[in-house]
Amino acid sequence: MQIIEEIANEGSSFYPTIYFWDEEGAAMTPTTLYWSLTDMQGNVTNSRSAVNVAAPGTSLTIALGSADLVVLGNDIASRLITTYGTFTSGTHGAGQTFLFQAKFSIHPKVGKR
Repeated sequence: MQIIEEIANEGSSFYPTIYFWDEEGAAMTPTTLYWSLTDMQGNVTNSRSAVNVAAPGTSLTIALGSADLVVLGNDIASRLITTYGTFTSGTHGAGQTFLFQAKFSIHPKVGKR
């Protein structure tokens, strides 16, 4: 699992980048690519489930907005971006599946009601 060190701020914009690697550790371009945004219990955030990426590359930068970064309470919250799809392996051929996850934290807005 990739840990994104930068902390998002509730109510702001955030642009995390996910990198894709094959079984040899080389940069990989997915054939098909989808992503979802959940809390750490697997609850989908802001209807961000099975979002299709039309033109995948070796990395994906996701634009998250204020509705994606809501924090309930006053504690730092964590979110999980799950990317999945298929790729062509140099060793095992086409149609191989992958699933990568990246975790990031959200700092709550101070003084919210």
